Amino acid sequence: MVPHPDPSLPDSRARLEALEARVAALESAGTTEEHLESGRCAPSRPPRPDAAASAAASTPVQSSSEPAEDAFWALTSLKEHCPTPGAVVFAGAVDVGAGHLEYQWGRPTEHLLATDWAEHAETVAALGHPLRLALLRRLLDGEHTVAQLVDELELASTGVAYHHLSALQGGGWVTTPRRGSWALAAPRVVPLLAIITALETG
Repeated sequence: MVPHPDPSLPDSRARLEALEARVAALESAGTTEEHLESGRCAPSRPPRPDAAASAAASTPVQSSSEPAEDAFWALTSLKEHCPTPGAVVFAGAVDVGAGHLEYQWGRPTEHLLATDWAEHAETVAALGHPLRLALLRRLLDGEHTVAQLVDELELASTGVAYHHLSALQGGGWVTTPRRGSWALAAPRVVPLLAIITALETG
């Protein structure tokens, strides 16, 4: 249980007011907290400028004597919400070609250890080619026709593009919103970016 500040103390009262202002700003933008085992990916408006300004004005300025912000704030919060043996969670709020997308997904450790990982083989295998990753990067910027993809990636033919797009579609990564046009599936945007982030070695 996370301890609540005593609102009778001046510093606690200021922090509580700042927190309430931030929650109000998020609610006005249509942003809600997601359950650990739920996912969401839907275009939504970014916080209104007036709401964001109100929240910023109500937030006390951090003095040099106060402790620095926790660099591992996500991990700290996860451990508070999920006791041992813990869980794995990823989330993102991004602005890409498809618009503003927000997504969160998580699973308890027990669930991950009990799952048949082989069921995900096709989805993972679809990413295992440099050209497919290049196609996904282009589609992250927005919907493309096959002709546009062939031109931008300097492919030998439309047949090459269709071959790899079909593999990505089979893995659930891309969709065809209209004939001859391809797009990155909205629910896959943040998961894809999370995978790319997880592959960083630096």
